[in-house]
Amino acid sequence: MKKQFYLFLLLMLFNCTSYANNLVIGTPSYNSSNNQISFTIKWDNSWRVNSGPSNWDAVWVFVKRQPCGINGIWSHAVLSTTSNDHTITGSYGLEIDAVGDGMGVFVRRPSAAGNAIGSFATNSTVTLKLSGTYNPALIGSTSNSDNFKVIGIEMVYVPQGSFYIGDGRSTNSSNFSDGILRAAKQITASVQSSGIGTYANYTNAPSYANVVSLPNTFPLGYNGFYCMKYEISQQQIVDYLNTLSYDQQKARLGVWPGRLPNALGTYFSNANNSYRQEIKITTAGTDNTIPAVFGLTNAYNAYLPAGYLNWQDLASYLDWSGLRPMTEFEFEKACRGTLAPVPYEYPWGNTIINTSSGGMSNVNTASEKMNIVNDGLTHYNWDGGPMRSGFAATSNSNRVQAGASFYGIMELAGNLFEQCIGGGSSYNYAGFTNVNGDGVLMNNGLANVTGWPINGGLSSGTIYKGGGFYNNTSNNNYFQVSDRSFYQGQATNGNTTRDRATGGRGVRTF
Repeated sequence: MKKQFYLFLLLMLFNCTSYANNLVIGTPSYNSSNNQISFTIKWDNSWRVNSGPSNWDAVWVFVKRQPCGINGIWSHAVLSTTSNDHTITGSYGLEIDAVGDGMGVFVRRPSAAGNAIGSFATNSTVTLKLSGTYNPALIGSTSNSDNFKVIGIEMVYVPQGSFYIGDGRSTNSSNFSDGILRAAKQITASVQSSGIGTYANYTNAPSYANVVSLPNTFPLGYNGFYCMKYEISQQQIVDYLNTLSYDQQKARLGVWPGRLPNALGTYFSNANNSYRQEIKITTAGTDNTIPAVFGLTNAYNAYLPAGYLNWQDLASYLDWSGLRPMTEFEFEKACRGTLAPVPYEYPWGNTIINTSSGGMSNVNTASEKMNIVNDGLTHYNWDGGPMRSGFAATSNSNRVQAGASFYGIMELAGNLFEQCIGGGSSYNYAGFTNVNGDGVLMNNGLANVTGWPINGGLSSGTIYKGGGFYNNTSNNNYFQVSDRSFYQGQATNGNTTRDRATGGRGVRTF
């Protein structure tokens, strides 16, 4: 009976009438006397289940503020770290979890919700208490007429608990060119508390692992964390770019030679809107003073993942938003959950994979989806660009048909490559910890968190997981949970080159 109930929950998790990430945050209002900001929030496809995965989704909400004036610099607002200082009203009983560093809050279904699944059809009103501290310090005089941005990212909670890395596939040496495990290894509380140690504990050769032992401060995935439900979207990159200074924008655009924020129509990703990437400058900036305004050519691109992200782009976005990169161990936990590993499995838990090779209906709309409904449906074998987040989920799909992970995280295989901490290289990434971003970037727009790799690329301490939209059927192994074909990271110099099928997502320790 318990097993049947668990499968029923997995079916219910995707039995929704909306298929995409329809998070809507209303225009914020600021109350200076109480130092509070209020806004409305709603989103689709929310859940909380107390059986099976025993997890929930939430929205990570954070605030940016810009003083009025021509040179006002956007700063990250530090919120109260006391949950009761924040309020939310509405018919759904939503709750707010403050966090210890004040970088934002989590909004989620209440603990008493039980097995609650569905969408929030009406707005709930959120009121957040600002602490009065800003990272970096506000530049310019502040007033009630300052500009505020309230930004939300849909997340999924991955609970604390034991799980397996590796899928126990054959020990034939020919199967180890990608550095997989000889056999599945369980990550337990004791493994996390002592550290996983040397290469022999998780790979079959030193070239596939970190150059030194991984200590107990390295996130192996045992401890609970939040993971982004979807890959970073083009709209999220637009929100990020529009809070950077002119010099920071210039540095990020400079990945492509000759691009400056003062040129109207300049694309962030490529020379034109190739591979469905349409982030561009809609209002030109002024040299060294006023930053450019970025936007999207088409509204539907807001639902499409952002490609052409190199490691520096990903790390910068995650630091800016108070998140952090995930490790390859956490990636496997997010995919497999607590279930025993299946040899050659995909994130949806079996070895079946299907693609429609780009065949879509409702093209270029918020409800864009694959033309077929099938088990193990993922987006690959089509070199036309990514599809919108949640493209395989329909009103009748279950976990396997939706291509969802054990915890309900979407597109961990196909669409865009995921960039994680890990792999094997001459770079020592043992200093990476679960420290989250602080909302502050360097003058060149790069992340400033100690222990994060600065550059991606070959032998950088970063690893590619999950495959991309242009990988064909001969590369099906790229989509497998435990595949480490790209254990050396990006084959090109990742701090100067962006690939069309490379994106990413972040996590947050909580």
